[in-house]
Formats: sequence, structure tokens, C-alpha cells
Amino acid sequence: MKKMNIFTVGLVGVAMSGLVLTGCTKTTPPVTQEPAAQQTVTSEVATSETAPAEPETAVTENPPVVGGWELYADNSAAMMAEDDSVRIAVALRGEGTNFYVLDLVATQVVSGVNYMYLVYGTDAGATTPGFYFVTIYEETNGDASVLGIKPIDITAIETAEPLGKGATGAWAVQGTGKAGMLPDENAMASFDAINTGDVIYNPVALLGTQVVSGKNYKAICRGSDENLYVVTWYADLQGNSSLTSAECVNIGAYSGL
Repeated sequence: MKKMNIFTVGLVGVAMSGLVLTGCTKTTPPVTQEPAAQQTVTSEVATSETAPAEPETAVTENPPVVGGWELYADNSAAMMAEDDSVRIAVALRGEGTNFYVLDLVATQVVSGVNYMYLVYGTDAGATTPGFYFVTIYEETNGDASVLGIKPIDITAIETAEPLGKGATGAWAVQGTGKAGMLPDENAMASFDAINTGDVIYNPVALLGTQVVSGKNYKAICRGSDENLYVVTWYADLQGNSSLTSAECVNIGAYSGL
């Protein structure tokens, strides 16, 4: 998935029912899960503006698995502004993390500005990679510090009702508005087939897949209503796709504030 802006573990079997709620919740019948295999991937903090250093650990045989979901480790980073790339690289220096920065997903104006990034990799002391939201506070003089590094359990992503166009609390979802692309062709084709509702979803990153009697997919997306969503959908063996759920991410719960 390539876009113009740059950002990142776990969910158990996809199972929900229903229709579209006001821009934020959609469900379909449950699909039973089967577990997949295991893997580890790590990399240095890297963005489109700062070239990645050599990875500290090598890719092993299989991607990480949580609750039957296989984490997707091959998302492409978005093209962020140089200031956004430098800010997180400087703030994380010396923190012991090993992150690949995927995109800047939200900002919050305070006495300075809070910036939330989606990243993939390992936190200090961790050995298994996963997705994280990293929040950086930048003071008015330009000094930046880490407010929070929160892991994303893709089997239990914290969600909330949308609080208005472009705002989740005091957070504003960021993005260029240009169409995003998922890195897996089958995921992208099935996603396009279900992305036809009142809210149109723009992919940021594919979080994971789950093999069932077909395949379940889960992605972080920006909505056309300017909220941040976790979207889950199902593709059967005949090539048919259905939306399982689309829920707004509770940005504040991951901010470290």
C-alpha cells in the first residue's frame, strides 16, 4: 500500500452480524477460524525520508500468529513529510525500540502538538514483532518526546463511536485523501468489492489474515468521514466478499494520555 502520508498485534476469529450503523459499525455472520503458523520480523525505525538501517534480527520462518490471525509484516510505508519522519526518529532514539514507521495517522493540538504514528516492529525488550501506535509530543520550541507506545492487539482493538467529522475527541485523523493500496492483491480485490457503503475506507495497513473456509482480512483505514477505522472482511473460495465489521478506532485509548 502506497500513499502520501507514513504509519502500526492481535484478533480472534471474525464473527459478527448485521448492517451499517451511522458510519461506524457493520457486521455479517460468523466464520469459524483455524490457526495458522508462527514468525518474527524486526527492523530499525525507518521512514520514507530516513533510510532504514540494517535490521537487528533476521526474518524467521513464519509470521507471528495471535488468536488464529497471522500478522501481515510486509506493509509499505507511506510518504510522510520530512518533519513528520524526523520527529519520530529523533523521539525514539535511545528508547530501545526497533520500529518500521508506516504512517502518521492523527494529530492533537494542545500546548504544542501530539502526533500519533502507526508502526510495526518490536518495543524495548520484546522479541516478537507487532503493530503499535506511538504518540509523540512536540513542544512549541520543536523539542519532541514519547508520550506512549501502545501495542495493538488485533483480536481486541479498542473502538468507539465517531465524535464528528474529522475528530475523535480532540484528535484529527491525518491523510492526503489519496486512495491507499493494500500490499496483497487478493486482499485488495476483495476489499474493493466490499468498499461500497456510505463511508468509503482508504487503507493504511493490512493488519492480518485468518484462514477459515476462505480467508478473513483486517486493516486500519481512514474513512471518508475522517475517522480512523478497523475494517474486517471475508472472502470465500468462490471469490465472493462480504464486510464483517467496520468500527472506529478509539484513538484516545492508544495515546498514552
